[in-house]
Order: sequence, then C-alpha cells, then structure tokens
Amino acid sequence: MRMIRVLLADDEPVILRGLKKLLSWEELGLMIVGEANDGNELKQLIAECQPDLVISDISMPGCSGIDIIRDIHQSKLPIKVIFISAYQEFSYAKQALQYGALDYVVKPVIKSQLEQVLSRAVSQIRQESEGERNKEMLELYEKKDRIVTIEELLDRLTDGDKGTAVVLTNMGVLVVSSYVSICMLEIDEDTELSLRWEERERKLVEFALHNIIKETMDDIRSGFVFRKGERFGILLQHDCLSESAKLAEDLHSKINSYLKLNVSIGIGSAVDDISSADKSYREAVKALGRKYFIGVNRVITHETFRDEGEAQLSTLAELQAELVVTLTSQNEGRVSVMIQQILQSIRMFAGSSKNLAVSSVCNTIMMLEQELLDFGIKVNESNQELYSILESLIDYATFDKVGEEFEKIVDRMYQQLASRMGNKEVAQLSQVKKYIEENYASNITLESMAALVFMNSYYFSSFFKKHTGQNFKHYVTEVRMKHALQLLQQNDLMVYEIAERVGYNNARHFSDMFKKKYGKLPQEYKQSARKQ
Repeated sequence: MRMIRVLLADDEPVILRGLKKLLSWEELGLMIVGEANDGNELKQLIAECQPDLVISDISMPGCSGIDIIRDIHQSKLPIKVIFISAYQEFSYAKQALQYGALDYVVKPVIKSQLEQVLSRAVSQIRQESEGERNKEMLELYEKKDRIVTIEELLDRLTDGDKGTAVVLTNMGVLVVSSYVSICMLEIDEDTELSLRWEERERKLVEFALHNIIKETMDDIRSGFVFRKGERFGILLQHDCLSESAKLAEDLHSKINSYLKLNVSIGIGSAVDDISSADKSYREAVKALGRKYFIGVNRVITHETFRDEGEAQLSTLAELQAELVVTLTSQNEGRVSVMIQQILQSIRMFAGSSKNLAVSSVCNTIMMLEQELLDFGIKVNESNQELYSILESLIDYATFDKVGEEFEKIVDRMYQQLASRMGNKEVAQLSQVKKYIEENYASNITLESMAALVFMNSYYFSSFFKKHTGQNFKHYVTEVRMKHALQLLQQNDLMVYEIAERVGYNNARHFSDMFKKKYGKLPQEYKQSARKQ
C-alpha cells in the first residue's frame, strides 16, 4: 500500500525534532518527505514535494498557517492540513477550519491525541485517493465503446481482478440480484463441419453465435456476454438458483436449432457476491472440461461430477493387475469387461483432466507391454512406434475415442498371446507365475513347479524358457530381488530378516545375489537411499 507523504513545519527546531520522535510514522503508513522552518519555506516545499498531508504550526514567520491553507483551498490541491496551535491562538485555529483544515492540536502535543487525528487523516486520504482512481478509471472507460469496455472488465473480473466489480457498479451495469453465475460456451471442434471451416467461415459462425447469445441476454436484461480466448463467457445475475441451468438449456437449444451447430456449455456455481465471479468461472471451465469424458453438445453443470482423486487410484491398479491375468489366461469373454472397467475407473480418477486421463491409459498400455515381455512377446518393435501411439491418443477430441483405440491395442495383445501359445499353455504359465508371486518366500524348486502343471522337470524348464525368454531359476531370483528392494525401501528390518522374508536361509548368499543385481550390498543400498 502507498505511503502517505507528510510535510512538517514549525519555526522552533525543538518542536520539529519532538514531532519526529513522538510517533512511529512508518507504522501509521506515513512518510515524512520534508521539514520547513517558516511559512515561505513550507509554501515552496508544498510545490516541490506534493504532499498528501501538512502538519504545521499555525503562526510562523513569512506566511502564516492561514495563508498556507488559503492557498491550498484556492488552488484546489488534494492536501489535508492539521495545525498545531498554542492555546491563545485558538481563534486562528477556528478560522483555519473554515478553510478546510482537517483538525488542530493544542501545544504541548499529546501523543494519543495526535495519533487519533492522524488516524482520521489517513482514513480520509485513502478513501478519497481510491475514489479518485475509480473516477479516473471510469472516465477513461467511458471514452471507449461501452460494450467493449464491459467485455474487457468481465474478462478481468473472471481472472480475479476484484476492483473491476466497483467499476462495473459505477457504470450501472449490475442489477440488484441474489446470485451471480458464470457460464462458458465453446464450439465442439470434433464435428466434421468445424474441421472444414476456413478462417472467414469461422469468423462468420462466431459472429452469428455471438448475436444469438447477446439477443438471449438482452431479453432477460440481467446478463452479459464476453469473449474469453476462444470461448464465449456469460455473466448472469439472477434470484433463482435454477435460472442459470434453464438459461443455458434454452440457449443451447437455440444454437442447435438455428445454426445447426454443436456447442458445449459449462455452468459454474451461483455466488452471492460479484467479486467472487472468478470462482464461478473456474468451476464453469472445469465443468466444460468434462465434455471430453461425457460427450459433446451438452450443458454441463459443476455439480454433474465430483472428483474421485486418490480413491480411484488403488482401484485402477487392481484392475490393471486383473487385466494382465485375464489376458494371460486367454479369458476372451472377460477381456472386454475388464477394459470397460479400467476406462470407467480412469474417468473417475482423472476428474476433468484430459492429460491425466490420457497418461493413465498410456501407463496401462506400457504396463501390459512390460508384462507381455515376460512371455517373450514384444508388441512394438521400437520406442518410436510406441510414442507414435501415445501421441495419437492425446489428439482425440473425446475420451470415448481414446477408449476405442485402447480396446484395439489390448485386442492386438490378446491375439499376439493367442498366436504365441495355445490356451492351455497360457493358462499353465499364468498359474506358475501367480504361484511364484504369492509364494516367493517359500522353497520354490523347478521340480515343484513342474509338478504344479503336471510336467516333468526337463520339459517344464524348456517350456518356461520358451515362453518367457528366461530360465526358471533366474526368474524366481528376479521376483525375490524385486520384493527385497521394496522391503529395504519401506522397512527398518535387518538384512537377515529381509533375506528370510524373500526365501533365503543364508543372509550372505542373499547379499551376494542382491549386489549382483543392483551393484550394492543391501546395507549399502539402504544407507545411500537414506542420504537421498
């Protein structure tokens, strides 16, 4: 906040020094910009320093205090004056008040009295200064086209500039109403018609769209349309909570009917203060973002959805793991069901974020590809091919399109698995991997796993290597090391305790295997992780 500029004047230096030491001027929002020892010097400093407030002795050599305030009054300068007077100069003080002096303080100056007078002076100066700024702003805006001005102010209002609410009120734009709501409208760009538009055609469509919105607003006389980037914004003042939804539905119907144009409208919540319109705007934009998930050419309120956030994260992970089992067990009837459950979970998890939704689908695809590598199947030959698929997903206008592409990708994975091995072999391998994952702490041997799927140990070893690209012993070690790493990162267990939990009776042998895998002994790894 701007400091208020103060001039002090008195023909007695001791009085000036006393005034400066009497108060903590900066804490009161005041800054002393000059000191005068007589009336002539004070007059000169007023011209040079342009103060907001003068605190002066009423009787000084040169020009008296009465002369000074008479000049300020006649020049219409926006300067407040507080006089300091002796008791016998009381008649002068009364005369000074007639010329507009704010107040006077009798010598000797008492701190509490001066603080009280200064507090009132600061309040008046700030109020008048704010009023003057608003007046200047209003005069500036009135010189411009009124409609353009209102649109600019509404654009700034929805950005959180609360000062524009005062200007809009002074312009007579706002009516008395219980609520204010913001609606945001945009053309649905995925229609074939919109994709074929040239720049000139687009401008004509936007012009026609603006006219329909404006005519609708003029009919109710309590709404305004403004542009916000590529979108149209609507500020609606109303007394009934349901009125914004009713207006949006009516407007949507007119646009569909007259222009044969698909548009989506997001509605923010009703706020009871125009200065909180930015909150309603943010909710309207968020609601509009949901068209990616629920479909285009709709009216969407901020209450249509609720963010699930972290509540859906664990569910999504569980569904992803179940999809892996479903694929590897070649349960064709179950695959499509799992795909839809995963897509629905992502919709809930992503809230209104397109990027979060697409990244969740991408993560699921990469996780499935990694799992298929364990079966010796490489879905994409290069990273570039994978990136190309991921980039195409972000270009889709709706999540339904992303879901269709995801379903095609998973179906290709299923077919590759089916061609890689027969249904029976897939089920057997899946059974073995599931058993290892659940019982890695036990004494798992080649012979016990072969018996699990009714094979002899020699054939089982060949079978496992053929379908996973790894020998059986190496695969079991990989699983155990993965879980050992998790235990090291999450617990304060001793190394021998971790060894036992992942299936090693010999802690030294476990440490050797861990170092071979990760390049450090378990204790070294734990210490370096703590430092990080």
